[in-house]
Amino acid sequence: MTKRVIFSNVSFGSSLRLLREERGLSLGDLSRLVNYSRSHLSRVETGKKQPAEGLVRLCDEALDAKGSLLALLVRAPRRQSGRSCPIQLPRSISDFTGRKEALDALDALLREVHRQSDGQAVVTVVEGAAGVGKTATVVHWGHGVRSHFPDGVLFADLQGFGPGGRPVSTRQVLRNFMTALGAEPVEFSGEIHHLAASYRSLLTGRRLLIVLDNAASAEQVRPLLPASSRSMTVITSRSRLTGLVTRDGSHRITVPPLTASERDALLSRLGVAPLPPKGASPCACQYLPLTVRIAAERRERVGGMDICERCGSDALLTYLYSTGDDVSNMYTALSWSYRYLPPAVARAFRVLAAEVRDTVTVSAAARLLGVDVMGARKMLESLADIHLLQCLSPDEYRFEKTVRGFARELDGRDVAPFAVAGHDAERVMSH
Repeated sequence: MTKRVIFSNVSFGSSLRLLREERGLSLGDLSRLVNYSRSHLSRVETGKKQPAEGLVRLCDEALDAKGSLLALLVRAPRRQSGRSCPIQLPRSISDFTGRKEALDALDALLREVHRQSDGQAVVTVVEGAAGVGKTATVVHWGHGVRSHFPDGVLFADLQGFGPGGRPVSTRQVLRNFMTALGAEPVEFSGEIHHLAASYRSLLTGRRLLIVLDNAASAEQVRPLLPASSRSMTVITSRSRLTGLVTRDGSHRITVPPLTASERDALLSRLGVAPLPPKGASPCACQYLPLTVRIAAERRERVGGMDICERCGSDALLTYLYSTGDDVSNMYTALSWSYRYLPPAVARAFRVLAAEVRDTVTVSAAARLLGVDVMGARKMLESLADIHLLQCLSPDEYRFEKTVRGFARELDGRDVAPFAVAGHDAERVMSH
């Protein structure tokens, strides 16, 4: 007959150890059953670590305690000082303007988090072109909803598209997040999947907002996704991260260029009154917030010339590149996307920009590149995936004028794709 452990007058950790030993299980056995590290369970049993409610539930079920461990947790006093509450969001820009559709979509997903008592964690990819304001939108929204996440906000710039061409390793982000959540350094060793399991354990029972900014690939972010439905993860990227949507059930929000009214509102907040654009052609910069801000800041240098007219000529695109700040100009922003391309796709980008005016079909691209239709389609899709081309239909793609102007200048500048690109980059990002 199985002996029943009496929980009264003993600590939770002692009761857990007695019940585990009664079941004939080692710490390693229990670790595998509940997906927590052996070292973490050892500190819980010795009273050095306060157990999360999620861990208690898992242990109660694994040890067939029939609610006894949960009941003990309710009676035991909680040590509030041992639970970290990080608030890592960077500051929001004071003149943030527009983006109502994207903000409404994020709000709808937040309501989904509140509706779920259990189930799959809510993850969304916020994607768009370089300079379109993905990070600004998410950070602005995050500050507005911070009270909905009482256990804190985690933020990491994954540097998927940035100087150096090397994204931040997933292991380093895991370590940083676990430190922020109060984990001890001893938990940071082992294979990355063990580290990710410990990280998910720390998230159990917590309501957190996790912002993974500037992601390069699905492989880079997967180990950083929580399993708990109480938390929400928002990922920003120039890539559409299709794998996260098709395989992981992530939502997707595309941040478009500013509308004409949003552009005018932003210019007004920046102290510039826009003039009516000449002609019916769209602005070359497609009302990207970054280019609008650059043009607004330099308005005195262009006299009374309208912002759209100034941006509308390829010959004047250098105007948007020379800001004196390498991380705040369009040339640098686009070069980060270009350097991510595999060499064959980078060559296709240069050739197409030189040979086509605005749009190109798949069959025309195949002729220009000297490849078959399937090869041309894959290259065009790769460029559209990171918004260096706009997909108009399954057979037609378009260059925005700013992007085309950038591509035409590449031959005269020292810009080359990095050695780590495409699928090769995805293989190294988690190591």
